[in-house]
Amino acid sequence: MRDKQFLLNMWPFLVDNLKEVIRELQDFAEKKYNAEEAECPQRIVRLSTANGSGAYNNSNKQPRTFSDITNEKHVFIRIHMWLVWILSAGARHFIEIFPMSLLDAELNYNLEDQIENEDGFTLVNAKLPVNLTLNSTEPDTPHEFSEVSGKSTTVILKDLRAVLGKDQFRQLLYSSLTGVQILVRGPNIQRLESLYGLSSLIPRACRRVKTQATEYMDPNKCNFIGVDTSVAVPLPCANVCRLDIVADEHKVENSNSHIVRWTGILPLKLPTLLIKIEKSLENEKLGNSTLKAHFAALQEEWANIAKVVHAMRGRGHSGDLSGLMLSLGAGPHDKELLDTWSMGLPPNPA
Repeated sequence: MRDKQFLLNMWPFLVDNLKEVIRELQDFAEKKYNAEEAECPQRIVRLSTANGSGAYNNSNKQPRTFSDITNEKHVFIRIHMWLVWILSAGARHFIEIFPMSLLDAELNYNLEDQIENEDGFTLVNAKLPVNLTLNSTEPDTPHEFSEVSGKSTTVILKDLRAVLGKDQFRQLLYSSLTGVQILVRGPNIQRLESLYGLSSLIPRACRRVKTQATEYMDPNKCNFIGVDTSVAVPLPCANVCRLDIVADEHKVENSNSHIVRWTGILPLKLPTLLIKIEKSLENEKLGNSTLKAHFAALQEEWANIAKVVHAMRGRGHSGDLSGLMLSLGAGPHDKELLDTWSMGLPPNPA
């Protein structure tokens, strides 16, 4: 997968140089053709063939090799060397980095002492030992969630799934991933926890969170909003997925404490990322720290796919996107998620 992403990040560079290789091969073939045309014009050969005089010789004519067409004895060696140069030159522009959200708060990179290895990768040394403490509180937790940051987002998501059931939780998941506004109404702590868990599923650059709004805000202003039960909110619709949380003192016996209200319709084929998240939450063998790392990796993977698709669309390759998405492991059912994420993510540096 890393090799595939490397090639995709270098795609504009590869296209330009491959066009140059094709042009040189065409030049070789054109020179050979011009030389043969001067010695024996093809028009005369075609006329003689049409008159029947050359029919026997033409029927026994063997296909020409690529070396013969280009008049280059070692043409395949030349092509191999061209491709080797393209890949090695492209590698010099590729840098591997760790997802920073998974690293310990005290990890400090020494960006001044960079070492480039023989494969073209840039190695960044850490001043302190790397400590993958996945159970610790995230150092970059948004300040609006400071009250609930001690609780793991994976625990919150598991609790939500347990109390809502598979179907209603799937509606929340789909809405969160595809840009439908999530409106949570209920007691403060439960409201914060729900927003904290659901918003963690998408890249930080795509989040517009308002945890304690005094009045309802349009989806264009925020995609995650929390309000008190006294605040007036719109009726359920396709653009807003509402999660109502009933306080314990107001809860009626044998009634649900969490209710999802959304009039949208789930597609027949759900986004790939949603299916992977659901399967991970269902897997009881995965601990919270493992789930946290897994979700971070999934988010990084699909954010990169969204960046690549968005970059290629911006360069006018919209007709080629279906094949590109297929090579990345995405399909038409992932388009809405990728479009939503690409609008919020910064462009690829490559």
